[in-house]
Amino acid sequence: MSRADRARWRAAHTLGALGQTTADWWEGTVRSLPGHRANHRPHPTLTGHITVLAAANRAGFLIPAAQAGLTNGAVQQHAAVQGFVSEAALVRRLVHAAEEAGLEIVLNDWLDFEHDGPGTGITVTTGDGDDVVFGQALGRADLQAMWPKLPAVHALMPATQITLVDPLPGPSTLLWATLAAATGPAVPAPAPAILCRECGCTAISWQVCNDGCSGVRPDRRALPGLHRPQRDHRLVEELRRRGEGMRSVRRPLLPRRVVLLPGL
Repeated sequence: MSRADRARWRAAHTLGALGQTTADWWEGTVRSLPGHRANHRPHPTLTGHITVLAAANRAGFLIPAAQAGLTNGAVQQHAAVQGFVSEAALVRRLVHAAEEAGLEIVLNDWLDFEHDGPGTGITVTTGDGDDVVFGQALGRADLQAMWPKLPAVHALMPATQITLVDPLPGPSTLLWATLAAATGPAVPAPAPAILCRECGCTAISWQVCNDGCSGVRPDRRALPGLHRPQRDHRLVEELRRRGEGMRSVRRPLLPRRVVLLPGL
């Protein structure tokens, strides 16, 4: 490994930094991957998937190992990726997307290895001598072998180990499309139909937002069918007379302006 590459890997102390450097390795600006011979490069069959793999690494799914699917005589190879994620939200996105697409999923962490050993994983290549297995749990010694003498091991220990596999052998678009969708920018939620001018909340007039404002009184002409529940005035007057529970009684609200967003 060159001095420049070694310096890059030694400077990566977090999973995010490892993902950035691994993305550069997939793209070729970093020439060597720790735990492999110098100038080890991705397999040529992965050339068409480099963009997706690099983007996934930069999004927080650290993927140092992947293979493309192919069928060649007796060789049956499934498209597969295995790597590490530390963000719970990204784990949920990956698992949800994989389940929706029908991919095979394996989730592990280093404690699984400590308690149950590596497990069986998923056989992703057969007919080429020794079978290739992805998704076995990795322990501390495995991580140290993958990232020898680097601080990266400490960042990977608490991470979730994720493996995604196309259930069918051969060239796959399913795995790569699912990976791109799950690690791409999140789709923004649609804008609410009602906004309070004072704090921007979407609380309607009988609710209270977290900022403590009185919400916004909707325009019934613009929002037909939206009705405000009737206030129990007898209960209010009784509480006022007794001087009890005044903090829980909401006073009549002054009308507030309603902003109706275009197109809603």
